[in-house]
Amino acid sequence: MLSALLDRLTYANVVATLALFVAVGTGGAYAVSKIDGSDIRKHSLTGRQFRSNSIGSRVVKEASLRPVPRARNAARLGGRPASRFLDSCPQAFAPTIPVADVCVEVQARPAESYRAAASACALTDNRERAGRRLPTYQELMSALTNPQVQRASGGELTSEVYPSSSRPGKFDVLFIADNGDVGLVPDEGGAKSFRCVADPMN
Repeated sequence: MLSALLDRLTYANVVATLALFVAVGTGGAYAVSKIDGSDIRKHSLTGRQFRSNSIGSRVVKEASLRPVPRARNAARLGGRPASRFLDSCPQAFAPTIPVADVCVEVQARPAESYRAAASACALTDNRERAGRRLPTYQELMSALTNPQVQRASGGELTSEVYPSSSRPGKFDVLFIADNGDVGLVPDEGGAKSFRCVADPMN
């Protein structure tokens, strides 16, 4: 049988066979080195033809992605919809609106000393929440630029206190005047209007 094969083996058969092996062996390497992204038509490749993690957010439009079919609860947290977790501002007793990452009372309260004002804020909404507090200077300034917030005449107290320069061992409280200027009043007896703020909760 081997002799029959050798009888038919010619120079042309050997050269043709060698040429075939060389073409197959180097053709793939040539294709790998010469074909780049510009040679591939858009939308001609399927997901199975890409390596894992080879496509990034620059290529994929996230808005075009749909929820994973098996993730039936993907839009919920603990079975609750996202709307359940939105922050809200308290409306009981003195209504508040969101301003500068806090909830600010729309209406200023009557004039009180710093201690009485801080106590009144702490006692507001303290059953369901941590209670309210006096605003910082920055919070009150942001609130007073909101058209829904009504300014109090005579200025409003902030939560910021400083050692008194005229009364040793005592404190002065920063307040914001009607025109936006700042001033100091004694922590005891320096009555000014005030408004409380609360942290948003869901």
